[in-house]
Amino acid sequence: MTRQNPTGGLDLDALYEAVVSWFAPEVLEAVAGPAETETERIARAWLAKGGKRWRPFLAACAFLSFQRRREGEDPIPKGPSVRKGGEAPEDLRKAAVAVECFHKASLIHDDIEDGDGERYGAKSLHAQYGVPIALNAGDFLLGEGYRLIGEIGVADGAKVQMVRAAARGHRSLCIGQGEELMAKRARRPVAPARVIEIFRMKTAPAFEVALRVGTTLAGAGEDLWPALARYGEALGIAYQIRDDLADWSAGAAPGPGTPRGDAGTPGEGGQPSILLSLAEERATGETKRFLEAAGRGSLAAEGSSGRLAQVLADLGVEESARRLLDRYRREAVTALEPLPSEGLRNVLERVVGKMFAGEGARCAAAL
Repeated sequence: MTRQNPTGGLDLDALYEAVVSWFAPEVLEAVAGPAETETERIARAWLAKGGKRWRPFLAACAFLSFQRRREGEDPIPKGPSVRKGGEAPEDLRKAAVAVECFHKASLIHDDIEDGDGERYGAKSLHAQYGVPIALNAGDFLLGEGYRLIGEIGVADGAKVQMVRAAARGHRSLCIGQGEELMAKRARRPVAPARVIEIFRMKTAPAFEVALRVGTTLAGAGEDLWPALARYGEALGIAYQIRDDLADWSAGAAPGPGTPRGDAGTPGEGGQPSILLSLAEERATGETKRFLEAAGRGSLAAEGSSGRLAQVLADLGVEESARRLLDRYRREAVTALEPLPSEGLRNVLERVVGKMFAGEGARCAAAL
């Protein structure tokens, strides 16, 4: 499903490899110009470091699948050149890098606010350089993203639409992060519905921005946006649930100090976790008090993390979380039904399969 498809026309595996290659230092320099100051070098190195690149990949998928092709012309070049980032349209690469700039800036700020010392299996940026320099690098990346959009060679109206989408996404993300921080400050259990709402505000906007930027660059009209907004929202929620489950499956109970990957996983330090929230909802007595202490970040005794993992297993929260994941995966696909573009619909359905490869079988086993 992720490779050549007669109705979609895009080789998603090749395209994904191409998008990843756009973040090699030499390609970033060609797209964004040389990094001449220490601030630029720090921010550029962070932009090039780690991550799944799903957001720029989504922007590229949306652009290439919607873009009208001349008869017999493939929407993305074949062969090694595309893997080196040399053949994609320059404006597409700028748009994709801009989308990732916004995302990487949010991770810098998120790590500072949550007190996370690790990201991508290494020191987070503020742990490496200190909070002031990290904050400045994050702010620089926000400006860099808007600069790149401003330099794209499209009509001013299209640029306004892209900037507006990015600004709305930025605003929603900050509100979601604020809700998460307030939940942590309140030191009270967070209901599953509120956790999902925080995911909706905090994680989903970056996917929606990527889709909006890609389709706007391709010349798509406003009629596509309601379906794409619902798709991006469901995709973002499913993605965050999957992140919580990934840490659980790796044997790491939600808790402070857990190394964070692409999106990070909130947990015992007070950040909402769907696993911990589901457990708190169904626990009683002493077990409930223990989980509330975990949610407040109050567990200091040796062996507490092991006990937390056992409690979550005993309460069957993994199965419930997988049901939620399956629900939002299905919602993402269903949201695409009104799209008038069969090619775009087909590609975005296949993107769900690629992003959640293997999750279908695991979810089915939990049902």
